[in-house]
Amino acid sequence: MEYKTLNLKEYMPTVDQALKMIEIEVELCKKEGIKALKIIHGYGSSGVGGEIRKALKNWAKLSMRKGLFEDFIRGEEFLSETQKVKDAKTICPELVGDIDLYFANPGISVIIIQK
Repeated sequence: MEYKTLNLKEYMPTVDQALKMIEIEVELCKKEGIKALKIIHGYGSSGVGGEIRKALKNWAKLSMRKGLFEDFIRGEEFLSETQKVKDAKTICPELVGDIDLYFANPGISVIIIQK
């Protein structure tokens, strides 16, 4: 398996707990040779984006600079045919078959662990 899912909505963590869970899961994915991690974080009940979603975006930028993982793609980006999305689908073909990624879902993000 080259692809794994972390469903944060299932655990209802705080922002800090969620980021720690994601960091641990990324490290596990690296050890297991997993190429992509789909994170279900939700979009927030307000309809303007949840706190975990916002924090994850900022955390991902910093974590990529530190070399923790290769790339970060928000769910709503998957309908675009940007080079980043094309690369992700090539690196991890299982992403192509994931129905969650065909609806520009802002409650999901994908981390590309390794290229």
